[in-house]
Amino acid sequence: MTGARRIGLITNPRSRALREGRFALAEAAGGLPRAAPSTPDELRAVLADFAGQGVDLLAVQGGDGTLREVLSALPRAFGERAPAIALLATGKTNLAARVVGTPGPGEAGLAALRRAAASGALRQHRLPVLEVLRPGLDEAPMRGLLFGAGAFTAAKTMADEGLHGRGIHDRLAVFLALAGTVLRSIVQRDHALRAGSPMSLSVDGRPTPEGRRFLVLATPLDRLMLGLWPFSGDGAGPLHWLDVAAPPRRLAAALWAARRGRQQPWMPEAGYASGRAGRLALRLDAPFVLDGEVFEPGPQGLVLSAPSAVTFAMP
Repeated sequence: MTGARRIGLITNPRSRALREGRFALAEAAGGLPRAAPSTPDELRAVLADFAGQGVDLLAVQGGDGTLREVLSALPRAFGERAPAIALLATGKTNLAARVVGTPGPGEAGLAALRRAAASGALRQHRLPVLEVLRPGLDEAPMRGLLFGAGAFTAAKTMADEGLHGRGIHDRLAVFLALAGTVLRSIVQRDHALRAGSPMSLSVDGRPTPEGRRFLVLATPLDRLMLGLWPFSGDGAGPLHWLDVAAPPRRLAAALWAARRGRQQPWMPEAGYASGRAGRLALRLDAPFVLDGEVFEPGPQGLVLSAPSAVTFAMP
């Protein structure tokens, strides 16, 4: 990037770290347009004001959920001239920051960002953004980076109820929730979890076999946390997708394959389908997760795509 940037600062007032008194921004934020909106309406108004002030670099202090809300509100506020985003990560998982980078969550990080922006020394990472449309609901698409349904929702619920309340966060919480979900399915033979949920999935207009699904994932990211990569590269389009039939077969071996980052020859016959696509249409009745928060599907299911991209910046 070249040239000085006009920085605006968005802070999530409900961030755990900030409520605990960590990563407060004082001197480094001096003179910047800044706000801590507590509702989606407030966020949209703030972003519209930032757009009017010519902000072209948005520093977001929060976690993956904060980023999801900002990404969802950007099109209405900025139109096609979206600002670059810098992540001052203070969330519970911070998946996006681990993939695209972060200058740091507090004073030092923001100060480094301002120096790099002033000197034109920012690095950039252009990334497609996942859009989740709930047809039948009067709302704009939600935008984020990681979608999951089925066992992914179960793991998220386990993290919220059994781990975050005990002060376990970040990668440790992800690992324990994932391990717990796998153990419930394999060792405890949790029949409700193994039975999955009724879902139908269409990939770029091509229906996949009907049946119950144990897990569905989709992301435009090129890597995840903990060294896991459960996707294969077949197909075209910005979205990586994974579809696991219920009940899951050879789940431990599939998890090991994801740790090695490549699909094994036995997996398609065992109910593991994966690839790349431009559009996924999903019918389901069970809740899904988008960037760390659980949502209900629309009356006509979901449509997932990635029609646009956002630039992430860091020193």
